[in-house]
Amino acid sequence: MGNKVTTIIAEVEKARKGIAVCAVLFLALAVLCFAFSERVLLALVRLLGRKLVSYSPEEGFIALASLSLYGAFVLTLPVAGYLLWRRLILPRVPAWRRWGGPVVAVAAALFACGVLLGYFVLLPAGIGFLVGFETRDVRALISAKKFISFCGTMLIALGLSFEAPLLAFFLAKLGWLKPAFFQNRWRHALLACTVLSAIITPTPDLYNMTLMAIPLLGLYFVSFLVVHVAAPTPPDG
Repeated sequence: MGNKVTTIIAEVEKARKGIAVCAVLFLALAVLCFAFSERVLLALVRLLGRKLVSYSPEEGFIALASLSLYGAFVLTLPVAGYLLWRRLILPRVPAWRRWGGPVVAVAAALFACGVLLGYFVLLPAGIGFLVGFETRDVRALISAKKFISFCGTMLIALGLSFEAPLLAFFLAKLGWLKPAFFQNRWRHALLACTVLSAIITPTPDLYNMTLMAIPLLGLYFVSFLVVHVAAPTPPDG
């Protein structure tokens, strides 16, 4: 009993140190990102094709600060992932020690793919749909703060969703996820992706929910293929 308590305390201490490192790094990166926040905002506004408006004196600053926090979160993720790998995964599966660098690189690449898909495909389509309801007499005035929240939420959600195949790979290697799990469950996956897209999509319209659900469902089938290849083959007989 004493050894178990000591082990738990040691694990908590390791987790506390890792969280402290990530918190300090996050704050430092937030300050750094603030210096580039206007440039990033301009890149997002190009998707909108018009100027944003501020409904209060402080909204412009809040919008840039929010953008800095989104950027700091994204930049902190590789470090957090590496610490998670070293302190949680490796002690349990030492044979995976040489995979640390490649795993972080692949995870970063997958996240970037999700963000790029969102920036170049989903965000322009979603914003164009919402703005398209304007008439000659009704013109939308888009809040800077809400626009940043819309873009940041969608891009980060897509980036994290693209980690699903990598997660499925390691779960399959551990024997926790098998191809049989995916068989005849595409209807459940469709329902789950629809519900998840409704949760993470900032707006309640069906169009943007569908835009988000389509790549989520595609990731489900990609994860199935990954598990099919990575799952250990059962011995004959």
